[in-house]
Amino acid sequence: MTYNSRSDTTRASMRRNDIKEFMEYTLESRLSEVNVMISVVVDVDDTLIDTERRIQGVWRQILGREVSLQAVQTLSSQQIFEKYASAGQKGRVSELRRRFWDILLCSEEVGIELLELEEPIPFAASTLQTWSKRCMLVYLTGRPETTRDLTLGKLKEFGFPTDDIQLVMYNLEDYAHARGASSGPTLVEARSRLFSSVSKQHDVVRVVDDYPGYFTIYRQFEIPERIGLLRSKRFSPQEYINQGATRVVESWKQLEDDLPKPI
Repeated sequence: MTYNSRSDTTRASMRRNDIKEFMEYTLESRLSEVNVMISVVVDVDDTLIDTERRIQGVWRQILGREVSLQAVQTLSSQQIFEKYASAGQKGRVSELRRRFWDILLCSEEVGIELLELEEPIPFAASTLQTWSKRCMLVYLTGRPETTRDLTLGKLKEFGFPTDDIQLVMYNLEDYAHARGASSGPTLVEARSRLFSSVSKQHDVVRVVDDYPGYFTIYRQFEIPERIGLLRSKRFSPQEYINQGATRVVESWKQLEDDLPKPI
């Protein structure tokens, strides 16, 4: 009788352990599924990779003179041209505008060479390495499809996650209007089209970008967390908020322990 009681107790204990293990396994599986499902969209240029010295190099090629780094950091392209271009160059604005984009988009060989001037934004790579264990990373960049391998190479060189990610890029045709054509989408319209496609494929819970003008798009698609990475020499925090950011940070350091979560 005693033996049977102990056997019954042992079997009951084993059943409880089995149930506990099953529940723990099920919970872990569901969490894993959630982590795979949620996505974070991150801009590349000047959000992950500092392009200021490269753009300075582009202006050197276009104008044949040095443009200060401070000007690149604080002025628009039109303002830089008006300040630094010679009278003769101002008479060739359409031609030089097209060449500016040709170099910046690496359609000219010199544009590829200037990629060596880029640097990683501090703390961005380590933060995304942590995030990538909890969610799907989608890099949404204005760099064209023709630079896919170059872009992935740079991200990998700087320590950013490049496995199990998605890289969404513009087409060269998206720059027709910016290069001076009378037709074609604006860069904001091109990004809105791409972001619409991304939002249909992913459960986007967070977006990080350095340019205030794109936050109207992210607000339109009702992304829960819209984080502006402050470019303090050109924009104010309020400009990001006014355009639709839910918060503004000065450094990726502030986001290191701020893991994306399902909404």
